[in-house]
Amino acid sequence: MMVMAAATLLAAALLSSATTASAAPSAAAQPYDPPTWQPIPGHNVTTVKWGPITIPAAPETQEPPPGHDHGHGPAGELKNEVAVDGTCSIFVELYSGCREMKIQKPCEDCYITGILPDLVIAGTDTSVNIETGGMLHHVVNMNISRKDPLCGPGLGKHINMLGLMQGGNERFFAAGNERTFGSVHSSGQYGYRVNAGDKWGLVYHLMNHTHQPLTVEFKYTFTWVKSAKQAHPYWLDIDQCGNSEKEVPAGYSDTHYEARLWRRGTVLSLGGHGHDGILGVSLENASNGKWYCTSIPGYEAGTPHGPAGPGAGTPGHPAEAHVLTRTGHPNAPLSSYHKTVANFTTCEPDMPIAFFDKVRMHTTYNMRDVDPGAMGIMVVYIA
Repeated sequence: MMVMAAATLLAAALLSSATTASAAPSAAAQPYDPPTWQPIPGHNVTTVKWGPITIPAAPETQEPPPGHDHGHGPAGELKNEVAVDGTCSIFVELYSGCREMKIQKPCEDCYITGILPDLVIAGTDTSVNIETGGMLHHVVNMNISRKDPLCGPGLGKHINMLGLMQGGNERFFAAGNERTFGSVHSSGQYGYRVNAGDKWGLVYHLMNHTHQPLTVEFKYTFTWVKSAKQAHPYWLDIDQCGNSEKEVPAGYSDTHYEARLWRRGTVLSLGGHGHDGILGVSLENASNGKWYCTSIPGYEAGTPHGPAGPGAGTPGHPAEAHVLTRTGHPNAPLSSYHKTVANFTTCEPDMPIAFFDKVRMHTTYNMRDVDPGAMGIMVVYIA
């Protein structure tokens, strides 16, 4: 979630239909093979690590709230902790918890063209996933030297307040445990601008299902160039400017968020993120009825964590999730997910958007039970 990237957060999403089983999501008509990570030819490739961060051990007897154990029992958590490259505002420390940490950028005075996110055991390249007892619930990559175009610094929700307290809050990439990767645009002609002296930050939710503390690092691989056309990130979610979580009911649901982006240009790339049980995240131009993207999740065959039943099967509303045969991520094999959501498709529509156009994001779930904190997120790049 460059979209891919974010880093990072791009293939056209497909709609399909099928029937549902009692303990597994409806099976896709054909297995889906996600694209594998391939750096853009001729672009610089730099890998950085941020950490270490220690996730507390899982409690022995805690009853997890519905929808938040991801099918793997109680967890130790660092929930929506903030990390900044620099000094934490005392208000951020009081508001959400803040960690001062070197967040090295891959380059200065450059353009990021692709991102491959990961979470690894500290001091190693071993990916942290359900298989190893941990989980990258989500991480938000933020440029605290710039203001978010839709949730600028000010009084209001979590992201507004963070920007006010820390000086900036532009969200430019995100990843969930599926670790979606990609490029700002496959042509390699566009990138996210990194100015000399920019300071970055993170907002993350990390989980530990083991009974021992787990020390981890973020590991990000970036592609970048010194010269490119600038692309601008726009973050959309079902709790815009908040913590990106909202209750969804049992059964089928379609949650909307609408906004005007106040930018004229071309929608280059976008992709979605959500939790187990999700059917898709899509973006519609509500002013002209055209669809930019339907980002479809993927699960291993026979999963008990996928949608409880089918979706609508109409444009922007997938009938079912994909059945994966792999993830495409070089460090996160499908088996390591233990049948939780392991992929989201991304899109590269190259479609226009007008200055006054309104966009509508749709997040569709089919849940066995109420989820009090479901996510639905898209990061969109426009040039």
